Amino acid sequence: MDTAQSIYSRLKSADNKVLWAFAQELYTANNRLEKTTKQLKERKKKIDLNDKEGLRNTVLEHLFAESAKGNAQASDKLARLAGLGEQEQDIIIEIVNYASIKKGRKKSTQKK
Repeated sequence: MDTAQSIYSRLKSADNKVLWAFAQELYTANNRLEKTTKQLKERKKKIDLNDKEGLRNTVLEHLFAESAKGNAQASDKLARLAGLGEQEQDIIIEIVNYASIKKGRKKSTQKK
């Protein structure tokens, strides 16, 4: 990526061919930027809260973008929503009786 000063220096010493090429490149970059900006604005307007699948995809795309920026919370949430975490396990409850059952035995009494 060139700095503003280096671009200015190149333009100052450039001939018409270089200036024309630079103008074309600038025009193309500007058109791409305008098109992308327009698409983003349209996408923001089109959020339909009743469309659960579309909303889910939008949220996942946002979390993926934030995760790519290094946001650990977004990465964790994305992993949970995508089902990449540990699988849920059924809880097994086993009843254990630790009291011993002795039939026919009475308490002994002490004699003096």
